[in-house]
Amino acid sequence: EVLILYDNQAIRDDLLPSHGFSCLLRTAGGERVLFDTGESGPLLLANMGRLGIEPQSIQKVVLSHEHYDHVGGLSALLPYLTDAEIFILSSFSSAFEHTITSFQVRVKRVGQATEIASGLFSTGEVAGTTGEQGLVIAGEKKALFLGGCCHPGVVKMVEVAARITGQPVGGVLGGLHLYKSTDRAIVAVLRGLKDLGVDMIAPCHCTGFMGIDVAKELWESGFIQAGVGTRLTW
Repeated sequence: EVLILYDNQAIRDDLLPSHGFSCLLRTAGGERVLFDTGESGPLLLANMGRLGIEPQSIQKVVLSHEHYDHVGGLSALLPYLTDAEIFILSSFSSAFEHTITSFQVRVKRVGQATEIASGLFSTGEVAGTTGEQGLVIAGEKKALFLGGCCHPGVVKMVEVAARITGQPVGGVLGGLHLYKSTDRAIVAVLRGLKDLGVDMIAPCHCTGFMGIDVAKELWESGFIQAGVGTRLTW
């Protein structure tokens, strides 16, 4: 199960939207893995409280890249974590790691594809203008890809994810970093995902309004309007 905790939009009036991204994964084995932490720690904790998520229950945190709107909420979360694992990229600064080491957590640097939990993998650092890791969840027939911002390109990251699981990627959720792209480029990227066999899409965060509208048109019933409070079972 994937539950969005932080996003530019919210699907309920009692949940708080803000620029950034975070989602909570509950694996088939019962592990709770947080992917990114948004920008504001107090806002993240407020949404978690309203969604019935206790911060102490989080066992692992995966950070997609070292941008403020994806790692900013971590500092407020750290005091609640006991013996949790924090997965950061090899390219993260030593200064960022230093802010974590005084807490009761274990920091793991990720370079290559890494198994985070049973059936849940990091893509490893995918090269681009900003190096980034995404997450991929193996399914019965197709995998689900989760992206924080997809700076290296969502098509490229989905191709990496498919190689890791040995399954085509059937679902994509997260920020697709299309908000600065031209209309033509947006259509080309999203059609590229269709060509890869993606039949469900839940774009949010940095996808931009145009990208979300085009995705809704291309996927029709396979489109999910995503925001804080969105739940998806894969």
